[in-house]
Amino acid sequence: MRTKDAETLAEVQRRSYANAHPPRTTWPEESALDAVGLQSFLERVRYAVLATGRSDGRPLAAPVGFLVEDGGFWVATVRGARLRNVRALPWASLVVMEDVTAGGDETRTHTAVTVEGPVRIHEDEALDTVRGCLERRWRERYYDPPDWAVALLEIGPERLFSYSTSG
Repeated sequence: MRTKDAETLAEVQRRSYANAHPPRTTWPEESALDAVGLQSFLERVRYAVLATGRSDGRPLAAPVGFLVEDGGFWVATVRGARLRNVRALPWASLVVMEDVTAGGDETRTHTAVTVEGPVRIHEDEALDTVRGCLERRWRERYYDPPDWAVALLEIGPERLFSYSTSG
């Protein structure tokens, strides 16, 4: 993840807090990650839960691997419910979490990022182009390229909130 991506996400987060009505009492802005914290956290944590909506309104949430590139969150997918869902309703939420206890119970850190936004589906020739651009980063993060994917989903974050605490 580049510094520019982290700064873009931090700006989305700033606008998200500014537009929250009523002002947030959970995940308050003073507990949010800054650009450096977002970059460190999103580079370190490799898996998240992606939520999409079925056509009948029921949610589908499943663990996924992801990358952050060009200010967006990228998820590889196979043919199935997730792809059908974003075709019907091109919107998704992604939650990245980490709960760490170190040194017994003395040091505990809970960090989370939640992002939601429209989904752009890259498939066919567009998939080949995007896969080529992301392959090196995907290999660094997951060791193998997403050759199994029939599409890459690009979530353009419109809302982003983060929370980090220790104690």
